Amino acid sequence: MQPTESKSSKTPWGSFWSLTVIQSMNALNEKGVQFLLIGLGIWMAMELQYSLSVLIVLPFILFSPLGGWIADRWCKTRLLQAMVLLQVLVLVGMTAGLWLQNLPLAITSFGIFCVQAMFFSPAKKGLVKDIVGSENIGFASGVMEISTMLALLVGQIGALYLIYTLLKLWGPDSGWQAAALPCACCTVGAVLVFAMSLFIPRYPAQSTRPFQWNLLWCHFSQLRMLWNNKVLRNSEIGIGYFWFLASVMMLIVLQMAAEAHPVASKEDFLQVLGQQKDSALLFAWLSGGSISGGLCASIICAKKIRTWVASAGGLGMTLGCIALAVLPYGTPLFFAALTFTGFTAAGYLVPLNALLQDRADNDKRGDVIAAGNLVDCLLGMLAVGVQAGMKFAGISPQYQCAALAVCSAAVALFIHRNTKA
Repeated sequence: MQPTESKSSKTPWGSFWSLTVIQSMNALNEKGVQFLLIGLGIWMAMELQYSLSVLIVLPFILFSPLGGWIADRWCKTRLLQAMVLLQVLVLVGMTAGLWLQNLPLAITSFGIFCVQAMFFSPAKKGLVKDIVGSENIGFASGVMEISTMLALLVGQIGALYLIYTLLKLWGPDSGWQAAALPCACCTVGAVLVFAMSLFIPRYPAQSTRPFQWNLLWCHFSQLRMLWNNKVLRNSEIGIGYFWFLASVMMLIVLQMAAEAHPVASKEDFLQVLGQQKDSALLFAWLSGGSISGGLCASIICAKKIRTWVASAGGLGMTLGCIALAVLPYGTPLFFAALTFTGFTAAGYLVPLNALLQDRADNDKRGDVIAAGNLVDCLLGMLAVGVQAGMKFAGISPQYQCAALAVCSAAVALFIHRNTKA
């Protein structure tokens, strides 16, 4: 069964823009509190980035089939609203953990947030086509990807910069308070977004499939459904590699900042500040490219999904990684290479995501998205292991970028040969 065109004579763009704000705020809060914890870890001379990265992807690996079934079986709008409300409650718990200087409570709350994100994802992605139809899916998917990238990068940069600023203002013993205040602000934003979610229109469920216990372990059947469709399979291979690349690059950037400003303990206050500032600066250059690249790709794919954009983006990612491998850290050309890598990576992702959402059958879209999320997260988990292995093997960030260049070239060639709209 092929997806059908929207029968509505007028696309409810107001609902789409509201959905964009809601999913952006969810992404910003999730990434923001992750980097508040990473920043707190820098202050405490602890490496929390690897365990938190694993915690983010673990719920997708464990519960993706259940999340896809719920998104297909029940009203996606109701599911979206429930998850936004859960986000508010989780952020309250995390703020309390930080204020009370209780790291286990803060990390446990973050773990629940990661579970919330898993159920939130198929609901918000599935709503996009319900709202805009097939004709506008290329543009809408691009806007959603741009807004997600913007939110993720603002969350990363904002969290690190706020901790840097508050530590500088309040002094070297204020790490817990410097993390708690931004988390409280995220909580207020989540309350406002929950109120906005109440105005999203409801769309009927696309499936009547009853609950079965094998939903808790039917990951392989969903992956088989995705794998048996050539267009969906090839699109997801490209999308999954993007998230692998993004995860490795995030950890490389943090390693670069850490090596430039080594911190032995929280008493190394100037080094703590330098690492926070450098990390925020590097993510800022990367974000500028990602936002502009995603915007360009969305405009190009506004009325038609154009897979040549993904091929061009794959080539650009390869060249960007080569440049990062050979250019000296901290130079203007190095920052330009970061921006270029972000620009081409975002352009690469937009048409592949649109193709995946458009070619999935309406009554199986949640399952397809859940299977795609599972692939993305398995590769995200692999990325954590790969980067950690390279780091602890003594491989420099520059050589790590060279390895990414080789991988990007192979994937770019595959996408060019095998993905057509």
